[in-house]
Amino acid sequence: MLPRLRPPAGPVSGRWGFGIGDAVAGLTRAPAPVGAVLRLLNHVGSLGISAEAVEFDGDEVDWTDVKSVETHSLVGYLLSDALEAQVGKLPLPRFPGRGLLIDVASDAVLTVLVAGAGGALADLLDVRVPAQVNYRGMIRNRTLSAGVLATLLMADPAVRDALIATAQAHGVPVRRADDDAIDAAERRVQRVRRWRNR
Repeated sequence: MLPRLRPPAGPVSGRWGFGIGDAVAGLTRAPAPVGAVLRLLNHVGSLGISAEAVEFDGDEVDWTDVKSVETHSLVGYLLSDALEAQVGKLPLPRFPGRGLLIDVASDAVLTVLVAGAGGALADLLDVRVPAQVNYRGMIRNRTLSAGVLATLLMADPAVRDALIATAQAHGVPVRRADDDAIDAAERRVQRVRRWRNR
């Protein structure tokens, strides 16, 4: 399905997007009012790029408010920040320590992946996606973070290149994130190796 949905090369001039709500509304061919309600499912997972704004999971930010876009390792982001953003969007009960539990589990998985990385996995760890958008809020600066579906869509080079090209066309700097999950996992692996070699 994705090859048919790929955005054209270069900055997006109209609007390109894919979301759970858009897909359900398109499959059911529902009347406009029902389609509008179904499109609320985009809050569970979506990615939208237009000449005016960028959208992750139904939350949209105008390019005029965007200060920077940060790239993260696809695998590292998917198993950490994207997972956390997705869990926050789902109607699940909150319990004490939920965030800590997700952080510990994702850190453990990423550390094992980095320690055993080789061949194709090493190449996959090098893939970077523009997963966080820093923008001016009403009172303070904020960050719009991609969920799982948006991150998976950006695994396609055409999609991530379209987002980066559109950001750059609006004068928005695109830079490597300072707090990448893979970088942190590599530091943990180095500490473990130093400890074992004592």
